[in-house]
Amino acid sequence: MKKLIFICGANGIGKTTICKQILYKVSGSAYVDSDTLRMINPNVLDDRTIPTIAANIACLIRNYLICPAVENVLFSYGFHGRRKEVFSIVMKSLENIRYKFCPILLECEESENIRRMKCDDRDEERICRGVEISRKAFDGIDYPRLDVTFFTAEKSAEIIIEKLNITGERL
Repeated sequence: MKKLIFICGANGIGKTTICKQILYKVSGSAYVDSDTLRMINPNVLDDRTIPTIAANIACLIRNYLICPAVENVLFSYGFHGRRKEVFSIVMKSLENIRYKFCPILLECEESENIRRMKCDDRDEERICRGVEISRKAFDGIDYPRLDVTFFTAEKSAEIIIEKLNITGERL
């Protein structure tokens, strides 16, 4: 059965980098980067933009799930602000497709999260917002967790591949 591998966690924790490592390591995989699917100016999630952004994300996930060449769909996302609302719409729109949902919640120590955001050249305001808002957005989420504080993206990807038994030709 095809897998929708959902990688979530705080801003700057390494979701995108880890997904790209899994994509590189396992053939038959596709990656849905929500960042590019929700680029709009001004960049706001409100009642006018949420339906379109959710449709963009759902369409790409759906297309990959029905593609015969794809076994694993990687999707990284954060839940801060109204993003959880977008996620709910996306998941509801996939109800008529058969797949296995495989979530992983990435965690790390706050100081490491800040270090990673600085390495990404994020400004201080964005770093503060990431620490104050996005880290708390996952309180109460009951997904399997992986503490990536002391792991590289490559090692984190290898752990996820093993933990979720992601199949495909290893490259």
